[in-house]
Amino acid sequence: MRGTLATACAVGLLGVGTARAQDAASASPARSAAVQGDSLMQAGRTAAAVEAWQAGLEGAPRDVALLWKTSIGLSALAEETPGHEGDEARLRQAIELARRAVHHGPEVSRAHTALAVALGRYGRHLGYAYRIQRAGEVIELGRQAHREIERARALDPFDYAPYVFLGAFHRELATVHPVAKAVARTFLGGYPDVSLEESAALLRRAVALDPGSVTAHVQLARTWLAMGRTAEARTVLRDALALEPRSRLERLELERFQETLSDRP
Repeated sequence: MRGTLATACAVGLLGVGTARAQDAASASPARSAAVQGDSLMQAGRTAAAVEAWQAGLEGAPRDVALLWKTSIGLSALAEETPGHEGDEARLRQAIELARRAVHHGPEVSRAHTALAVALGRYGRHLGYAYRIQRAGEVIELGRQAHREIERARALDPFDYAPYVFLGAFHRELATVHPVAKAVARTFLGGYPDVSLEESAALLRRAVALDPGSVTAHVQLARTWLAMGRTAEARTVLRDALALEPRSRLERLELERFQETLSDRP
């Protein structure tokens, strides 16, 4: 059941260190932990970044920025590590932390984005591990993720992260096998109205909002490739290669897409 509402969350860190305005309420020790974690993340040391943010949470368990950053970091670790051992525990913890972030900071868009990412990746993990047995749960996780990301976009329409998520969401669901779509419509309560054209529009918006995001560029290139527009995909990839990745996961995304595109004529 990889072709579900939850498959759209294989996207990068979404720029943990870029939403500075949303960190303004942090107390000094918590702010220090947030900055330390951001620096470690940008250096490609995801596990160390998570540890720094977790250490900050020990003294400030309700700090919204630390909660959503730690959640995003755990989600990224699940995506970075080979295989799937430990992913379920990481993602369940990521969901719990993001829910706390939303509870303590309901008006913070990145809290909702972190929850959407964690829910989506957990659903993707369940789809991989259990296939059809937990299809209903995977679909529900995807619906929850979509609600959270739309809330994030409403709270901050100038943050690029929700547009990356939604662009990947449209692409992944638009390219699901027709049989899987028919099954979803018949047995799982319908299928969302999605298209590759809308995916491209959302991802172009993400790139415009944050031209320095490797993730936004790679996801746009993936959509161009899905549309058969290989030349456009290569152009966007070239732009992405000129950027500095903000995390280890962004570096991996770039490498993975380079490999994908190298197999195309």
